[in-house]
Amino acid sequence: MRAASSEAENEHQQNQAKMRANFLLRTLYRQINLSANVQLLSARSSRSNPTVLTPQRIQKETLNREYAVKALDMVKGIDKFRRKSRKFKNNALFWWPKRPRTRQILRIAQKRLTRAWESLNRDAEVFSICARSMVFRGAASRETPLVWDAFENLLKENFVSILAFAQTRRLDSKAFLPRDDAMLYPIQAGGRRVETLHPHEIVVNLKCQHLRRPSFDNSYQMNIGSYPNYSKLGDADPTIRRPTDGKCDVCSSDKLCDCIYPAFPALFLELIETADGRGTGVRALANFTKDTALGAFMGEVLSKDGADYDPVYSVRLAAKTDFRTVRAMICPKRYGNWTRFVNHSCDPSVVFVPRTIGKRIYVMMETLRDIEAFEEITVDYGQRYWKSKEKQCLCRSRLCKDKDRPMPERKPHPIPTISLDNPYRSWNLRPDGEDKDGVWAMWENFWEEQQDH
Repeated sequence: MRAASSEAENEHQQNQAKMRANFLLRTLYRQINLSANVQLLSARSSRSNPTVLTPQRIQKETLNREYAVKALDMVKGIDKFRRKSRKFKNNALFWWPKRPRTRQILRIAQKRLTRAWESLNRDAEVFSICARSMVFRGAASRETPLVWDAFENLLKENFVSILAFAQTRRLDSKAFLPRDDAMLYPIQAGGRRVETLHPHEIVVNLKCQHLRRPSFDNSYQMNIGSYPNYSKLGDADPTIRRPTDGKCDVCSSDKLCDCIYPAFPALFLELIETADGRGTGVRALANFTKDTALGAFMGEVLSKDGADYDPVYSVRLAAKTDFRTVRAMICPKRYGNWTRFVNHSCDPSVVFVPRTIGKRIYVMMETLRDIEAFEEITVDYGQRYWKSKEKQCLCRSRLCKDKDRPMPERKPHPIPTISLDNPYRSWNLRPDGEDKDGVWAMWENFWEEQQDH
């Protein structure tokens, strides 16, 4: 009985530690985004609202950068001493904010930061990105060993995600690095530097630590934040709000207004490569409560009678007051946003809802229930999608309509992986399928050999 009770207690502690580590990682993403926003507003301070960007906020961000640089210098120094078999310096963290009162806590923070440095492949840029976050620095000195171990594992697993998240938000993650830590070649995805791409023009593969650009019919898919101009001659724009479309769902006005749909949730949505072969999906980087509007389904607005739209993935545009009358088709195969990558599930977490907002009508994606950070977002594609008997649902949920059918064998997608010593810094990450001179295959074999050992 005591052994069973002890085992149950250990399992409970492990689960609590994982929950706490998830909270820390979620906060890390939020603070990285905040740092990028402060940097952006500081660059155009003459037009910034002083209530949004205060001197205290600027000073705090300056301190965060200084702490990140000093933390990087400290772990590199300790790593250098360790390789020369020398002892740690006890005062290596004398600059640490809210300095711990005991040397024991100081030593713990040193060792934890050094371990994190090693777990992140001694990558100066990713370590400095993490060190700019107060939650990362605080966890090094305050969290329990179980929580820190779980947090460190999450940092390692989300290495390329953290890097892409910071770079696509134009965080100056390389500006304060020593010259010997700067990249000789910038990270690229599909022939373009990551920092020049929209966050939803990059697919993150966590298993292989790889970035790629999504494509359709051998063309890269472009992200848009609003409907493209409707250019069909002789027809009115079907997205324009009409008097019969009901009140605005933001301000409840029955007249035309300047309201827009919320764009904030999309900041914490990430395109990922699913590990079970379902292709590209979308995962949350923050918690979302029930009935939250995550964003509008975007794409080219095409005539419902035309043949240009994709009949499989296009969505019908209709007003909330008359959802049976289809005004147009929204086709995302060339232009769209993150919503086109949401996978199907028979137990979905979001749903399509027609809304009237401002001067237009939209098809919004809204949450059916609370969504936890790092959970994949799914939607029910509807009966029209499953008319073909050849299609089989792969959602694997408890309500899956094909749960009694055997799952087909799915071969792993042949994408390049990154070796343990992180050589992709000097790579040009080309689109999948392009393997000149067998370079990708060589790194695949190297990775597998390292994993076996």
